Amino acid sequence: MAGRYAARADSHRLAGQQGPLPGAGRAGRDRPRRGGHHHLAHGPVRQHAAACAAAQQRTGIEATTSFAGYAGQPALPGAPRLEVNAIASAQGQRLAAGSADGYPAIWRQDTGGTWTLVTSPGDLPTRPGPATLTGVTYGPAGWLAVGVPGPVILTSANGTTWRPAAGNIAENLGKISTVSAAAGPHGYVILGKLAIQGGGCAADVWWSADLTSWTRAHDVNGTEGSSQTLAVAALADGFVSAGSHNGRPAAWVTSDGTTWRTIDLPGPADAQLNQIAVIGTRVVATGGSDGQGDGTAAFAVSSPDGGATWQQADLALPAPGTVVTALAAGQRGWIAAGQYGTPGQPRVVVWKLASGKNTWAQARVSGITGSGTGTTPEITALAVSRDGVTGIGPVAPATSRQAAVFTLPAP
Repeated sequence: MAGRYAARADSHRLAGQQGPLPGAGRAGRDRPRRGGHHHLAHGPVRQHAAACAAAQQRTGIEATTSFAGYAGQPALPGAPRLEVNAIASAQGQRLAAGSADGYPAIWRQDTGGTWTLVTSPGDLPTRPGPATLTGVTYGPAGWLAVGVPGPVILTSANGTTWRPAAGNIAENLGKISTVSAAAGPHGYVILGKLAIQGGGCAADVWWSADLTSWTRAHDVNGTEGSSQTLAVAALADGFVSAGSHNGRPAAWVTSDGTTWRTIDLPGPADAQLNQIAVIGTRVVATGGSDGQGDGTAAFAVSSPDGGATWQQADLALPAPGTVVTALAAGQRGWIAAGQYGTPGQPRVVVWKLASGKNTWAQARVSGITGSGTGTTPEITALAVSRDGVTGIGPVAPATSRQAAVFTLPAP
């Protein structure tokens, strides 16, 4: 069976910034966030029924974990102390990507559950200000991590030694405001979103077979109007990406990473897709408002055939203003996390979608969802493994490098 891959991408708001997210004010704006960030999870899952039952018995906030920063490096002004935006599992390793004190960072989880920083200051490109990694993925030539602003493009053969990507890929991507990546049997894809003159957006998409040479895709912007590609996932026979075209949800499919076909999707106006995840040929994507108009509620779409045809999925929302913050695919279905409520009293919602179904169900998770749970950190990254589903959310990203680790019900 084909592997399962998931990705998400959002714009990056630094602590202390006011107003729209970077890249806002154009025909497509990145979805509003309540702090925290994005997700990418990737890898096969073999979930045993007994492990699933055990995971369901211990769901909730499992621990508060410290994520190390760079010793001797001062925190960059205006940057959060911690962001954990993506998790990926492959080759017997689980990596998390984000930032520590404003510096791009990658951590590896050991067998005891501790997250150890594996990047070093010498691995990072020189930057004048804060940056964060928004995605990490593994493919046939090794690991790839991407982030903004910059962009920041890092590669690794083993997951522990990282360096800036070979060639001019970071320079070629230019001044993109969002970036995401995916890897699969057909290589690697990096998506970027560029502002264009006149207030619109353009997609900047690159493909590589080996992480050393990159080819710019064509046909992504072949249709008229503004396009933004915000998330991408690998299929057995290519890639599928999601975002928006002219203020409405859209998807793109390719068999080779360089020639893409645009598909306008069902869904509300002034909306975009931010997350995408794949099981075999079935694709699920979630999204919400692009910041234009009166705002769009969170929604979901699905495709049974690798992105060729799409339909809306029923995503039960607990309240107006709900946003989806993370999405992942497991062996038997999908799991998503979201947030709703007021800035002073945010609440978390968790959904599950069974494979072959098109209606999401809210999952009750002790200590996380529902009334009376107090202030729960936003789940900014999800990972599915044979041991269950893990969610991570920084506790107080403006002031500490502590994150809550959640155990969630398997999809």
